[in-house]
Amino acid sequence: MKRQPGAYFALDFGSATTSAALIGRVGIRWRLVAHSAAPASTPLDVQLIDLLQRVHAADAELLASLSPDADLEGSPDLASLAGALPRLEAQSSPPRGIAVLAGSRRQKIALEAAATRSGWLVISGSADEDDPVALSRLALSPDVSAVVLGSDRSPSGDERRHLPMLAALVAAAYACRPELTVVLAGGAGVHEGAFSGAGAGASAEEDGSPTAGPRSHNVLIAPDAAAGEPAGAALQQVLEGLRAVSNDSRLGFARSVASLASVLGRSIEGIEIGFQGGLRCRAEPLGPGSKTIVSWHAAPASASFAPSSPDDATIESLVAWSPAVLDRYRVTDRLRDLRISPWGDAEGDGALLRAIAAKAATERAIAATPDISARPMPDLIVAGGGTWASMPAALAALALADLVRRPGVSKLAVDHARLLGPLGAIEDEDERCRMLSDLADDLLLPLGSVIMPTGMRQGRSAGKLTLRPRDSKPEVELDLQPGALESIDLGPGQTAIAEMEFRESIRLTGRGRSFGVEVEGGLVGLLVDMREIPLRVSDRSEARRAALEAWQRVVWPETVE
Repeated sequence: MKRQPGAYFALDFGSATTSAALIGRVGIRWRLVAHSAAPASTPLDVQLIDLLQRVHAADAELLASLSPDADLEGSPDLASLAGALPRLEAQSSPPRGIAVLAGSRRQKIALEAAATRSGWLVISGSADEDDPVALSRLALSPDVSAVVLGSDRSPSGDERRHLPMLAALVAAAYACRPELTVVLAGGAGVHEGAFSGAGAGASAEEDGSPTAGPRSHNVLIAPDAAAGEPAGAALQQVLEGLRAVSNDSRLGFARSVASLASVLGRSIEGIEIGFQGGLRCRAEPLGPGSKTIVSWHAAPASASFAPSSPDDATIESLVAWSPAVLDRYRVTDRLRDLRISPWGDAEGDGALLRAIAAKAATERAIAATPDISARPMPDLIVAGGGTWASMPAALAALALADLVRRPGVSKLAVDHARLLGPLGAIEDEDERCRMLSDLADDLLLPLGSVIMPTGMRQGRSAGKLTLRPRDSKPEVELDLQPGALESIDLGPGQTAIAEMEFRESIRLTGRGRSFGVEVEGGLVGLLVDMREIPLRVSDRSEARRAALEAWQRVVWPETVE
């Protein structure tokens, strides 16, 4: 006798790693039963069978209760079970090249920003800076699979004068390369007649949805680079639809963060760093008690922890975050080795390189999202992707504190089983929220909380913090020293009230001298971060490394001597 399965696999196919999780209904709720990660080259069936074997060894009765075969007894056929369970899949979309052409430098920069935020590798030119030959080479580059020609909605001046020439140039490139996708943004859409000989196509309206019409094949009409909130969001949505597959794990991560913000009623920021790129997103209720969620996100390809062609600035950023002496030329070679073999050299110096590469990639993702940085400190910061999931919890918490710097109090967590990407592939918003509500206690690994005030006068004690745990543990008192980073033991599941008295008015959740905030514990505990905002580190290499090492020792005493 058969029954409906009480379990399914949530699979995230990354460029370097395949993550598999077994989700099962235990009682009346869906729960995370087990999860694993393996190199992308590992056969999926082998990984799933191994996952089921571990569940069977730990709790055979639980596995039997999750099986669609009600008569499962003794030694089950795990290969058949792995094939029988439903699968919820998400996969990474590799970055692709796009050429951005505009009539003015100002317009080029705006179009570049929208294309970069949507995950494309961008090359660009403008008619007031480049000659037609150089612009033709951009459109004909073999590394380019799409071309954006854009202008203001109502172009004027030199921009309007250049558009007919640019449209003719792009149309000629399209005739030579019919596989190209051409996006005519803003006022450039009036020149679609130059592409009319290729057949029927589609139009992308300002909401990003394609509509059938008498368009040329592979030619889209899109909003201008100023449309949407933030500016360029409407064009970004169109370009994301061109680049990414429908179940893209990175965009699924952003959708899940938005749904989780609705479920928890909190503002959440997510930072996902992977092999082929990264993503930063934010979601928050429109107002206190509101069910409406507003969200922002950007997925720059430059936020890869192992860029394919690292430039000098990328190498310098890695060296700048290292607490140990690193040779720039050797870092370049090792970063390229890391891209060739992402699962190799994962211990010792290799672990250090991975950690600083993740921080440098996160820094690039933050630089690409100033609109998110302008928002207040979120209630919860979630780190996702294989890079964060494989990093020691202490280093992950320190990296988030180093990089997400705004006054406030925030909880820190990691999507350790990489569930947010696959769950984001659930199309129905209500169903996704129900699943996230059930899994809320399982899908995020709590690192702890961070308290980050600003506005303290340097050189003397700023005040006192008293931590009052809600259980029977004794109170903890801490002298608040400007420039210091302190860690207080507060385990997962523990909550406490942190009462702070400052000598002067400072900024935390607001401006004042007395604050009482609730904090939650985690693997790292409570971080009291009195360092400057933004973080300032000495330009002298020795002093910088000494500071980075001292901060690392606060959360990770195992730092090698």
